[in-house]
Amino acid sequence: MKNLKVRVAVIALCLLMTTTGFAQDTDTKESKNSKESKDSTGYEAKYKGSRLTYATESGIGIQLSGEVEIEYVNVEGAGGFSNQDLTVQKVKTRSPHVRIDKAILGTEVFYSDVLTYKIELRFGDDGTRIDKHYARYHARSIHSVFELGKNRPFVARSRTTEGYPLLGTSYWKGREYHITGVTTYPLSDNWAAIGGLSVAMKRPLGTDDAAEDKSFKMLVSDDYETIDGQTIEYGVKGGLKAWGFTALGWYYTGGLIDDYDWKIQLSQNMQEYDALGDETDQTQYWYGGRVAFDAWNIHLLGEYIYSLDGLLPREGYYVEGAYNIPQISKILPMKGIMPFVRYGELNVEKHPPQLGNPNTWDRTMTNLALIANFNDYIFLKIEHYLIDEVTGGEAPQDQVKDDQTVVQLNFIF
Repeated sequence: MKNLKVRVAVIALCLLMTTTGFAQDTDTKESKNSKESKDSTGYEAKYKGSRLTYATESGIGIQLSGEVEIEYVNVEGAGGFSNQDLTVQKVKTRSPHVRIDKAILGTEVFYSDVLTYKIELRFGDDGTRIDKHYARYHARSIHSVFELGKNRPFVARSRTTEGYPLLGTSYWKGREYHITGVTTYPLSDNWAAIGGLSVAMKRPLGTDDAAEDKSFKMLVSDDYETIDGQTIEYGVKGGLKAWGFTALGWYYTGGLIDDYDWKIQLSQNMQEYDALGDETDQTQYWYGGRVAFDAWNIHLLGEYIYSLDGLLPREGYYVEGAYNIPQISKILPMKGIMPFVRYGELNVEKHPPQLGNPNTWDRTMTNLALIANFNDYIFLKIEHYLIDEVTGGEAPQDQVKDDQTVVQLNFIF
């Protein structure tokens, strides 16, 4: 029923596009150099490059955007029944395969130059759904942005690569319903202070893939869904920006969902969880910090997170670096090419690893990537993931061979 409703919404949107007027800057050079344009209603919309701005009958401006990812995935080792390994936990698909990882259609509504609403529909192997939708109000007089709706937590960051760091998958990839306010206050020409508050519906504990292979799930804060016993999560963040450096820290606290989190996801899914103490303990918090440098085509970043879910503590970190080489445009038809490397760890504390439960495994992942941007809207990403897990098993069943290679074409429009 949900998929039917989403398809009906897409059809309605297409009909709206065909029955409403739109304006397009006909002077390409002027459009590319301009940051603002007016449609036939006189509405002023900010945009980059030559984009269409649709006008509804009410005169409200609408812009469309989207993204499609087509990728080739190859997991370590030969596929097929005759090549199955001896481990208890087996890779589901070792044979190379090609797929559309995701296709996104986004619509942004401009109610004014300070109030917008954006909604994104996501199409993929797991069906069609509304992925994100949120309203933003830009209070420029106080250097603040307020957001209401469904989005990633306000400490989430753009990851550059196709693969998330282990910490990203576990803590800030999942979508939540929240109200946030973020202030970036300029202290001088080169310094700015960052502060923010968040009130969100807590995301339930769930599982997700560490990389592209879907065989060995890890414990994560999943996408929000309606569950009895829902709790509220409060977050605060603060930091500084100066001369390309950014330092940010945050703290979230709330409580486990009763009893979905502590009973189903922890007590029932993890053997010997009750041996750690009172299994009904609903304590929940996580905190972390991030430092980054972005200047002169150099990108350097490090992040650390510690969390406690009931009786289960986890902690991890990652560091990454990249260098963009724009000089490649002199010899190849592309805007730049960027070598990229990331190394990260995520460890489950106190609870011993269990071979039959990947949620309990300690993990490390190294991401080696080469990213070519042909322009601002087409990217080729070549990535290799070196993944190691502490499974708690005995040889030879303790070794999981699941290193992965991904080649992806990313189209943005």
